[in-house]
Amino acid sequence: MSLKDLYLKPGFVTGVVLVLLGAGNWIVGSVQVNHYRAVVAAGADFGADGGFGRRTPRENREILGRIHEEREQYDAARVKMDFFYVVLTGGLILFLAGLALACLALFRSSAAMRSAESRN
Repeated sequence: MSLKDLYLKPGFVTGVVLVLLGAGNWIVGSVQVNHYRAVVAAGADFGADGGFGRRTPRENREILGRIHEEREQYDAARVKMDFFYVVLTGGLILFLAGLALACLALFRSSAAMRSAESRN
């Protein structure tokens, strides 16, 4: 079986494309999830997750602007982390589906070649 024979098999080509797309999504999703997980953890340590405790009205006025800005950054980081988790999961599914499809195409091609050789 030559490389040209494999490229003529649509199942193999589709499998390779899915593997490449899945690997790219998997890598990007993993890197970004780790980045935003650290941002969310830093926001939770600061208290942007809602655990502000008791403050006087004067303290509230002084820090209100800063808290709202950091709360928005924390919420945005959580949303982005969730999005990239979906990208990571989708990449893993595409990678595994492409790998299975490419392996199936290889198996069918080699089985067809063995069958043709046994007839001769």
